[in-house]
Amino acid sequence: MKEETKEAFKKASLGAENTAYDIIGKLDPEYFEKLKGLYVDGTFGREGALPRKTKELIMVGITCALNRPRGVRLHSERALTVGASPRELLEAMEIAAIPGGMPGLWLGVETLQEILKSRGQEFK
Repeated sequence: MKEETKEAFKKASLGAENTAYDIIGKLDPEYFEKLKGLYVDGTFGREGALPRKTKELIMVGITCALNRPRGVRLHSERALTVGASPRELLEAMEIAAIPGGMPGLWLGVETLQEILKSRGQEFK
């Protein structure tokens, strides 16, 4: 695994820990390089029409609708890091309840509460 690729993923993660990328990089460095092209260069690492905050809020909604705990946590942490308010996260989670159902909303709000508590932050 190239150190440059590893650093690109680290930068794109905004401090949200996901050790799966290290594992992928070790098991299949060639795939990891290609994944960087899509994940970092093509999506989260570039400023296109949507700012990073909006991309992260979209991902919060998608991962809530799909009921994916790891994704909800990672993208919620990243959204807060790039300036989303807890209320904006809540609204993304509420919207996700339409296609994904109430379990995704429950997952989202419980995760948001845990993150805010761990950061010593209140809901505003």
